Amino acid sequence: MLMRLIMIILASVASIFVINFTGFYILDYTWQNILYGGLIIIAIMILYKILTKFLKLFLFVVIVVPVLGICFYYLYTYITGEPPSFMQF
Repeated sequence: MLMRLIMIILASVASIFVINFTGFYILDYTWQNILYGGLIIIAIMILYKILTKFLKLFLFVVIVVPVLGICFYYLYTYITGEPPSFMQF
């Protein structure tokens, strides 16, 4: 935990250095700016963890469920000899 906190602080200082180096904005190396940078990095890490969970669910819904549906369709058609009729129009 302490090592992660040190890495977040170092990443915050490095991000301030990159912002100053590119000339995008001039920031001072104050504790307040380092704290804000660290909090933003922590928020991005939490958002990344949440989005990867939803991405796994999204991939399951988009890839696995249709493949199972297609397998069910062909298996049902093979066994009964006619395609399933879910809705009658």
